[in-house]
Amino acid sequence: MDWLAVSLLALASLFVGAGAGWGVRAGIDRRDENAALNALITDLHLKRPLAPIEPRVIAGAGDAERCRATVLDARDRIIETLAHLRSGSANTDVLMRMSTACTRYLRESSRVPDRYQFALMELRETMVDGVRLLSDARWRVRYRSPGERPAAKPGGAAARRPGRLRR
Repeated sequence: MDWLAVSLLALASLFVGAGAGWGVRAGIDRRDENAALNALITDLHLKRPLAPIEPRVIAGAGDAERCRATVLDARDRIIETLAHLRSGSANTDVLMRMSTACTRYLRESSRVPDRYQFALMELRETMVDGVRLLSDARWRVRYRSPGERPAAKPGGAAARRPGRLRR
């Protein structure tokens, strides 16, 4: 009977150890995913072309190329973030929709460049919805509105020249 008790104890220890290891690994994976999502949300927050505007038709839109480059960079960042998600993550669908919206914007803005601002605001709607779905206070993914980085304050750190003393 002693061999049965020892065998059951060993088997129970094996299951407890495997469960603990799985739990630790799941926690690390969740933390890595959250860090990648926070980095993406911060990057989108800093992209000024995604700020809300009142769209209008602009003939010979020179600013459209800058916006296209920004959206292309955002799409690349979204795709990079997909690589950091856990398999089966619910966030995969959200990121795929955001990536598709970027591709749609790039296609529309190159087809009708005079109306790029309208396409940009459609993209912004999708980005805002996506960031809302990605942010989750329980898992420490913080919401930051795309493109709405606060402007630098006059006399702030960015306005000071290096080497000058502040009085």
